[in-house]
Amino acid sequence: MNVDIARHIVGAARSSRELAELVPFLKDHLSADEHAAYSKAIGSAVAAIQLDVMNKVLADDPGLESEIEASVAKYGRYL
Repeated sequence: MNVDIARHIVGAARSSRELAELVPFLKDHLSADEHAAYSKAIGSAVAAIQLDVMNKVLADDPGLESEIEASVAKYGRYL
């Protein structure tokens, strides 16, 4: 795979962080039952992104992992 495409996939996978950030917000604005249901669904989505998407792209381009780690160490996130 072209490394630019791999980087684009990694960038899109950042949506998992945005989804995870919803959980505490929803806790403040939904009933306990609604929050539990959404938390479970969000957890499943985040897990799928990390396991299915990120593991695949990093397996296809192993050098990208060190690039991601260096960016996170320097900037606190992958740019």
